[in-house]
Amino acid sequence: MELFLLSNGKVADDAPLLSYAHPQLHAMIAQRGITSAVLVPYAIIRDDHAQRAQALSQSLGIPVRTVHEFETPVAAIEQAELILVSGGNTWLLDQMLHEQWLQRGDAVDSHHQ
Repeated sequence: MELFLLSNGKVADDAPLLSYAHPQLHAMIAQRGITSAVLVPYAIIRDDHAQRAQALSQSLGIPVRTVHEFETPVAAIEQAELILVSGGNTWLLDQMLHEQWLQRGDAVDSHHQ
């Protein structure tokens, strides 16, 4: 498993999400044959999760679903080819990861070993 860390989603208000990193993201998606992604939007306080996922789908050229669209958040992570964690309120993100049992390493490691 690789970690691709970006510190912010946009550099300008009117820019598409992750547009500044499109070349690197598209190269990684193509190299790995990734066909879909899961968005973990827990750090977003005031935003429409589905709208964010749709914008990322258009931006990345692959379907992006939020963890809310799966039977459980753990199932979403287990099925994910690519996991996108949205930034924002770090404390809220940490709280939600713990509440949804996603902070455990085995939630990811068991699927990607």
